Amino acid sequence: MTAITILTSPDQTEHRYHNLIQQFKRLLQHNWEIRISHIFREGNKVVDFLANKGHAARIGFHDFDITDPGLSFRLLYDSLGIAQTRLI
Repeated sequence: MTAITILTSPDQTEHRYHNLIQQFKRLLQHNWEIRISHIFREGNKVVDFLANKGHAARIGFHDFDITDPGLSFRLLYDSLGIAQTRLI
């Protein structure tokens, strides 16, 4: 939800990742159909897993082995539409 707010709000030149945000905003301006929507982490386990790994990693390119046990079962759950509930 934070990412959507940042991408849809006016420029924040003081933001730590201003340059990266501007690159994403430029991509959104191309002549193609793009939908940005919030999906709870329980509905997309793969993205949640990769976001958590990425948050702990240094900025740059990272590739992840699809046989990683943490990733493979999440791919299966997402492909079958299996979601787990979370108490909030």
